[in-house]
Amino acid sequence: MTGFADERQMAGFKDFYQFSAPTRVIAGRDLLASAGFEFAKEGARRVLLVSDAVIRATGLVDRVAEGVTDGGLELAAIFDAVPQDSDGAVVAQIAALARETGADSFLALGGGSVMDSAKVANLLFTHGGSAREWEGYYGLPRADDGAGRALELAPLACIPTTAGTGSEVSFAAVIKDREAHVKYQIGDFALIPRLAILDPAATLTLPPALAASTGMDAMTHAIEGYVSRDWNAHADAYALHALALIHANLERAVHSPADESARGNMLIAASLAIVPTTSGALGIAHSLSHPCGALYDVPHGVANAINLPGTIEYNAAGGDDIAARYRDLAELLGLESAGEVGQTLADHIRGLVVSLGLPTRLSQVGVTEAGIPALVEGAMGDACTLVNPRVPTAEDLAELYRRAL
Repeated sequence: MTGFADERQMAGFKDFYQFSAPTRVIAGRDLLASAGFEFAKEGARRVLLVSDAVIRATGLVDRVAEGVTDGGLELAAIFDAVPQDSDGAVVAQIAALARETGADSFLALGGGSVMDSAKVANLLFTHGGSAREWEGYYGLPRADDGAGRALELAPLACIPTTAGTGSEVSFAAVIKDREAHVKYQIGDFALIPRLAILDPAATLTLPPALAASTGMDAMTHAIEGYVSRDWNAHADAYALHALALIHANLERAVHSPADESARGNMLIAASLAIVPTTSGALGIAHSLSHPCGALYDVPHGVANAINLPGTIEYNAAGGDDIAARYRDLAELLGLESAGEVGQTLADHIRGLVVSLGLPTRLSQVGVTEAGIPALVEGAMGDACTLVNPRVPTAEDLAELYRRAL
């Protein structure tokens, strides 16, 4: 056999990996009206709808609320005050509202911040405590049944209005500590939503700039997922198909906002690209970007768009085995890589970022050279650094920040 991904296909059988994709996904047109009917299948009866003020103003919240009640469910309340970067205080408010109104389930309508807020609010609603107390991975209470399973949370459904984070099918949430100026992560299988509804109508009001930045987040997930040190066969399948969909649809989704097919395909791509993170499939593009958001309020997708090319060049220089993974991706994208594959792929990403109208330098979004020490500290401590294919030093990360300025 010759051709695409030969080395990976013929690699030895891995000693161990884990993979989980339990979310029931329904995708297609005109699904918002069936939100209640579908969520009832997951055990929901009295729903707290979580969203933000911008989405509320588009009329989407009212449409989904009507779909909830038309499906025979009760609407306990609507919380529409999730900010761009959610924080512990917000999720505590959502959990308290759920208790006060007798909710038994959560439905998140929005982007990554909305969905992550609903996830962590569900955690607090079920197990109590504060968001920061649950920081880390696989720390949720376990059933005393010998299997070590995390205790179930209340039913959670997500309707994404952006095609980027894929939080509607992921096991993790990212929350901001505004006082400490850090973003932290909470991850466990019980956080994975039970239902995701992917309807392009939910993204048609998304401005092109946001479609571009969230799409670059999805691309970063797909690329980092494929080259992660924790790669596996299941994750490869998701990452590669996600990247193919992004390649075919992202620019159309940005430049032709009314193109329902492109917007719908990007929703599917984003949900595919994030699933391998249950295997640890992220990397230092995310590690570099999280502190940019925490310290400088840089939108996550924008930070990834800026940091991804440099991390590709850095990682690809780490050895032939890593470069071979990037060569697979370059081939999928139709790129000729006779020379350094890292530079070829990175230059392609830079050109894509320009075509999408996004910033290409950290200095354009307020990041300063004086802030590099604090940024490096955050990146070194980020969990995504642990699964990067090349182990970076603090100076490596500082140099990546300097080059991105």
